[in-house]
Amino acid sequence: MGEIQLIKVKSSYGDLKGLLSQIPLEATNSIVDEFTVSQLNTAIDNLTNVSGSDYSGYKVPESKQLEDWPGKFPTDIVRAQLGRIINRLEMEYSFGTSENSSNPGIVIINKNESEFSLEINYTINELISKQENEESRGRLKDLKEELSKGEKNWENIKNILIWILNFSKDLFIQVIPIILQKKI
Repeated sequence: MGEIQLIKVKSSYGDLKGLLSQIPLEATNSIVDEFTVSQLNTAIDNLTNVSGSDYSGYKVPESKQLEDWPGKFPTDIVRAQLGRIINRLEMEYSFGTSENSSNPGIVIINKNESEFSLEINYTINELISKQENEESRGRLKDLKEELSKGEKNWENIKNILIWILNFSKDLFIQVIPIILQKKI
């Protein structure tokens, strides 16, 4: 997918998220105006056009309009359709995650009942190079050195991890899979 096309899909995703934020929970208001449903269906049509994928199954059909209240739709149906399409876009395009975040990409695969596979998309060297703080670079280098030893001093590793956790929860979360896999 081209970058411009991806930007347009992301824009449609933003429209949908914006609509969802404007629709109250069913407990607060059990109906949604036709105008909002029309905006949702138009956003889905636009998404279908820019993405090349058919998302029309997520539109709220006219048949769901309340018989007693013309121009009104049940909140639970509208929110369900919006939630479904937003979740699909988040899965397909990784929307909804912080693009500026340096959180690790971890895939856990259950190969059988007793074996797991971890795929980590970075190494400790990459984490060291990303650090702007001299002390955090030094602590990560110490951790790398300790992990590369045949006889690891787990007390030293524990102290480094405690420092990292106190320094940055995000960095700590990135370091743990490396220790688990010993990927250096």
